[in-house]
Amino acid sequence: MQKNAVRTLFSAIAAGTLFSISAGSIAESVTASESSEITLSFTPSIEITRVDNVAIADPALGTDAVGIEDFCVGGLGFSTYSITFESNDTNNDSEFSLTDDGTNHIPYSVGFDNSTSGTFTTVVAGDALAGQSRNIASCGSSDNARFQITVANSDWETSSVLNGTSYSDILTITVASE
Repeated sequence: MQKNAVRTLFSAIAAGTLFSISAGSIAESVTASESSEITLSFTPSIEITRVDNVAIADPALGTDAVGIEDFCVGGLGFSTYSITFESNDTNNDSEFSLTDDGTNHIPYSVGFDNSTSGTFTTVVAGDALAGQSRNIASCGSSDNARFQITVANSDWETSSVLNGTSYSDILTITVASE
């Protein structure tokens, strides 16, 4: 009987030890987890700001009449953009031209620089100049592009250009994300 008591006691101690080890192991390995997908979304946008009027007054004889205007192109959601320049001289043509009252016309050219210190690329009226790098997201108060208006002296120093007459055009500039 003493053997049975020792065996029973040993069995009880072993079972208690196993139960406490198992309970401790279960408590240490209990975990739970969840996942969260993070999404950033925004609406692509493009802006053109600070395009002012260009006044070219009294160019020197023998020189081209030139005017330069700095402005800003900015936006989000694209890396390149196109820019298009169009003349609104009411002639329904694809040329850049200044007009007095619609009778006399003086052709001019437009150059574009996607910075404020580079060289100008001559543009064709109505044709998009593609592949321009987006330089900033928001224009704020700084300019990052410019255009140049050039009236050749051979076009403005003619007998049909009248002294004291103003010649004008509306230049429309359109930017589009690519």
